[in-house]
Amino acid sequence: MSDTKTNEIIPKSFEDLIKEVHEKGFCGECGGCVSFCSADEIKAIEMPQSGPPKYFNKDHCLHCGICYLICPEIEVLNKELNEKYRFKPPIGNWSKIASVQATDPEIKNVATDGGAVTAILTALLENNAIDGALVSKRVNLFQREPFFATTKEQLLQAAGTYYEFKGPISNLEKYNTFVSTISELKHIGLLDNIKLAVVGVPCQIHSIRKMQELKIIPAHVVKYTLGLFCYENFKFDAEKRKIIEQKYDFSFDDIEKINIKENLIIKLKDKELPLNIEFSELSEIMRSACSVCKNFSNYYADISFGGLGSPNGFTTAMIRTKVGNEIYNLALKKNYINEPFDFNTSVEKSKILAKIISFTKMKERRAAETFRM
Repeated sequence: MSDTKTNEIIPKSFEDLIKEVHEKGFCGECGGCVSFCSADEIKAIEMPQSGPPKYFNKDHCLHCGICYLICPEIEVLNKELNEKYRFKPPIGNWSKIASVQATDPEIKNVATDGGAVTAILTALLENNAIDGALVSKRVNLFQREPFFATTKEQLLQAAGTYYEFKGPISNLEKYNTFVSTISELKHIGLLDNIKLAVVGVPCQIHSIRKMQELKIIPAHVVKYTLGLFCYENFKFDAEKRKIIEQKYDFSFDDIEKINIKENLIIKLKDKELPLNIEFSELSEIMRSACSVCKNFSNYYADISFGGLGSPNGFTTAMIRTKVGNEIYNLALKKNYINEPFDFNTSVEKSKILAKIISFTKMKERRAAETFRM
């Protein structure tokens, strides 16, 4: 008589995630596995201040497989998502693309590009479509933290990448341009009948969509996803900071503004012309997880945003879903955003698409090369 236990199929667990993702250096630290862990109340895993999620109490793990399924680095559920969101390679499905700008001078003043994300979130808040937005707020030059914004004033605090410092930042030891925003969902989702908009990079939106596909709480509270274009994020220490400063002859203490378009653009205090650095020159400080990500344009979002392709002072917006179209039109009709005709001709839109496709293919090639190593 055979032992039936030997034929039992055991679900994947956090241990499998560690072996298949963490140990290979592919964890994007999006926070999805921690946010939606079914053993959250007894705290099986946790999100540390730095580095990938880890076991807090291994004995509490239920081995349910949720963390494994919703990890954006695991391909399970991708087929279902691609069908649901009508994915078309290489940049996904979209119904409209435009160069847009916030109409509110207060938003434009703090925006990195055109302030479209902040303007649309403001429109949703002021028209009672959401109770709040999960965004990230600046702590210092290269560090941000998750932030639940419920007013326009709070959205303005989180907008853009403009920095004003009273003193040097030399005492910082570690720098990270990525923030695990969705790890905060487990706290906000405990509130009854709350409606949220979430702003995130591709890995974060991917994790949320997997969660929604599985109907895992608190998936129901996320009503709108505003995705950001993302080629790579950076993570480095004081030693690597010194190398970069010497290589490009500048000090981090003099940085006034950072933007990402075709390359990394750094505006320095008392310097008229910005410093432009190609992404290929920043591989030594790129987060390892970014090297295997293929999703530049955030194709599972309701609307994707970025500075790429649009002129200075404007945001590129790609409307992808029905609800994305609804909230975009709400902001447009109520004059929270506008679309200047000069930047929205068929020729200009074709140029934008060409750049998005080009960056997507570069990111796909990089991922393929990483997997071959």
